[in-house]
Amino acid sequence: MKLHKAVVVIGSVLLLAAVMAGSYMVRWLAVLFLGVFLAFFLFGVEIKVSIPVPELRANVERKTDVDRTVTLIQEAKTGKVARSLLGEKIIDIYATISDDYNSTLHSLRSEPNEALRVLNSEGDFLDNLEKALNIVEADLNED
Repeated sequence: MKLHKAVVVIGSVLLLAAVMAGSYMVRWLAVLFLGVFLAFFLFGVEIKVSIPVPELRANVERKTDVDRTVTLIQEAKTGKVARSLLGEKIIDIYATISDDYNSTLHSLRSEPNEALRVLNSEGDFLDNLEKALNIVEADLNED
């Protein structure tokens, strides 16, 4: 810990005021200011606790929903978790357009509809995904 000259000077002046001052109130005010000053020095200068800058968060480039979906489809070529997430997205589409979100969500998870059966069928996943999305599109156009 490097000792700063300003801390020594200001701290010693406040300490002398706390010890040598004649008035009781002046001594306690000097002790109070000494405590505040040392706390500010400790946390602000020595430990360097930084105040978060909100501008840094605003400059972070975030992915759009399209970019996230493209990444998910690329991961789904080889991964089972990404495939199940795409199935959940299709379930969410059907649940959103239905009148009763919760019951549709639970019924599609327990009894998959045609689009989900096509998506989970054997064969090339991308072809199955395209067929499933065509079925979803046809169902959306019906409503």
